[in-house]
Amino acid sequence: MIALNNVAYVAGVARSGTSWIAQILNSHPDVCFRFQPFFAYEFKGRVNEDSSPDEYHQLFLDMYNTESSFLTQEDKRTAGDYPQFEKHPNPHTLVFKENRYQSMLEPMLRRVSYLKAVGIVRHPCAVLNSWSKNPKEFPPGSELLREWRFGNCKNKGNEDYFGYYKWKEVAHMYLDLRDKYPDRFALLRYEDVVYDPQRTISALFKFLGISYDEATQRFLRESTSVHGDSYYAVYKNKSVAEKWRFELSPHIIEEVYADVAGTRLEQFVR
Repeated sequence: MIALNNVAYVAGVARSGTSWIAQILNSHPDVCFRFQPFFAYEFKGRVNEDSSPDEYHQLFLDMYNTESSFLTQEDKRTAGDYPQFEKHPNPHTLVFKENRYQSMLEPMLRRVSYLKAVGIVRHPCAVLNSWSKNPKEFPPGSELLREWRFGNCKNKGNEDYFGYYKWKEVAHMYLDLRDKYPDRFALLRYEDVVYDPQRTISALFKFLGISYDEATQRFLRESTSVHGDSYYAVYKNKSVAEKWRFELSPHIIEEVYADVAGTRLEQFVR
């Protein structure tokens, strides 16, 4: 039975690049990766913001040991959106990613001393543009000019984080968590990974206590040189960081820039 005292939580609003970053971490042979466990049928409702350290720890153990096709994302690996990575027996690090349930981040970090987390922040205009083009996440018949601020067409409960104001809420939360837990919470700009992947990812692996080996370096080279058209593909070239400039409504862009001007969120639109 593995002791499991090295756990990393990858977080970000939907369309922030969490799948790509998570698969970069998953490329390491000693990483056991799980996809959105709090949303999975097997684990939904198991923990909340008031759960105890023992309850969180037991959840991590159960996540590690599950063979759930949802948590392992068997369908995306079969479709080729996610790669097949070779693994060592009994990987020493559990990595999981979530786009929902952002409110559990701080209580979990506070109560689980060995947990580390990575909060990914992508340019808000890129997030909105990518969201609007994904029919599985942006309901058919919805209009972005009506939905971009509040995301009411998609947000159905406290666990959902769609729309610009939810992006703001989460970005502020991550900045606060970086200040509160500087040794256990890393804030990662998506664009830094796109434009300087080797330096940014090697620093992230060092922060998480994971060796930056050849398997990860190879996947990083491959995933940034081949482009997949699927909304969930983790093979993307540098165009993903800039195409919103030509596709998103100028009105939305102007409003976003005006809103963040002079605030600490301005750093994410430079």
